[in-house]
Amino acid sequence: MLSHHDRTELEKIERSLELSDPDLAAALRDGRRPRSRALRGVFLVVFDVIAVTLLVTGLVVPDPGVTLCGIIALTGTVWTHVARHRI
Repeated sequence: MLSHHDRTELEKIERSLELSDPDLAAALRDGRRPRSRALRGVFLVVFDVIAVTLLVTGLVVPDPGVTLCGIIALTGTVWTHVARHRI
């Protein structure tokens, strides 16, 4: 049996987990496995390829709009990779 102090500490941890990662908290509460990050990785690689393709196409075809979209998309992929590895 847990002591009163241990129960309050456990409740604090539960509340913190519920606030920081509600999907994981729900998965643990329901007894199911959390979603795989592999699917996110596949989407990220596809987005990388699309961003590079846009950038190269924008540089080959003299269209500043396509180049700008490629730069913005590539910036988004870099930001996503950095944010993903900080977790």
